[in-house]
Amino acid sequence: MSAEYWIWLQQVLGYGHDAVSRVIAAYGTAKDFYLAPDSEKIAKCRLNKTQAARLHSIPRKDIFKVLQDCAKHGINIITPDDKLFPERLLNIADPPAALYVKGSRFDFNNVPSIAIVGPRKISNYGEKCAYVIADTLASCGFCVISGGAVGGDSAAHKGAIKADGYTVGVLGAGIESDYLKSNSDLREEITRHGCLLTEYPPFYGVEKGAFPKRNRLMSGLANGVVVIEGAVDSGTMITAKHAAEQGKDVFVIPGSPSLPQYQGSNRLIADGARPLLSSNDIINEYLFLYPDKIHEPKQKVSVDDKVREIEDVNINKVNEPTKTEISKPDERVTARPDKGMLSDDAVKVIEVFEALGETFTADDAVDKTDMDSGTVLGCVTELEICGFIEAVPGGRYRLK
Repeated sequence: MSAEYWIWLQQVLGYGHDAVSRVIAAYGTAKDFYLAPDSEKIAKCRLNKTQAARLHSIPRKDIFKVLQDCAKHGINIITPDDKLFPERLLNIADPPAALYVKGSRFDFNNVPSIAIVGPRKISNYGEKCAYVIADTLASCGFCVISGGAVGGDSAAHKGAIKADGYTVGVLGAGIESDYLKSNSDLREEITRHGCLLTEYPPFYGVEKGAFPKRNRLMSGLANGVVVIEGAVDSGTMITAKHAAEQGKDVFVIPGSPSLPQYQGSNRLIADGARPLLSSNDIINEYLFLYPDKIHEPKQKVSVDDKVREIEDVNINKVNEPTKTEISKPDERVTARPDKGMLSDDAVKVIEVFEALGETFTADDAVDKTDMDSGTVLGCVTELEICGFIEAVPGGRYRLK
């Protein structure tokens, strides 16, 4: 059984260590590395003193305990020599030696995947953005990846689940650990609509540095990363940094420079990340790569109804039905949103668009108001999410 060798290797090298890539390059499998002479593998894979000492200090019973725990709790082990191991993770600088997966096994290699990241203490607007974007992408065939935590993560997973799509929760601890008990219901729901995934054995607790390591897997698994909100020194920015280093697309919802939760986000845009004005920006980016995977939503719904829907959802009680009565699709599409739900700046922008009629761009609002482009882009996103406008080809918009 090759899994036991990979688990041993993981404990020898440590979790998230870049020596894993050197082992794979030099030996291909953990078993071949195990069988090689110590002096050779220490030199070839540049093991440090701690790692070299562990070559003969990992108790065999510890390895079999991991295997037994996985079997008992329905956790699959996927290793780099498994055909289902994500090829995207083999291409990052520090691939995991083993992945522990609970839920439905998934072919990451042939499905478009987007990671959605945001802070735990997320604004109401950011929560709605994460929910609606995840709902829309999952409806079109995307796998939605997030971190299984509260705040932005929960909203993203909930949106994907609501769309009956596939979602992956990437954890910074073992799947059966007692980490973040308050979100255990959501994690259980994720296993029914996708899977939980981690590089840590089932009962491994949270350790220092676990979440930056976890974040590299979130971005590594995805084609691109959506940043909902990000303060300058936030974990969200760490994920965006990993994504950029891995050559992944980074999409950012722009916001007011005066708000701390957008200062990191706006800096990403200034450094070359793509401002996200519509879910269509993501869909169109990957449509040519996955023409047989990306499709029209299963059920067309107006975005303003999706926004209202989340207001009646308790993120930590995922099994409770929403209080909102779902009307027929054609009735929802014709419902007109109320400007009272908008920010003052968004009201100014929609009034400009209403005066222009036909189609328009964000630059039109910049030209006709005293707002900067970053503020206008934030307003455009707000207007689309709240159902006032919709994207059309050519980077333009029209009134709904």
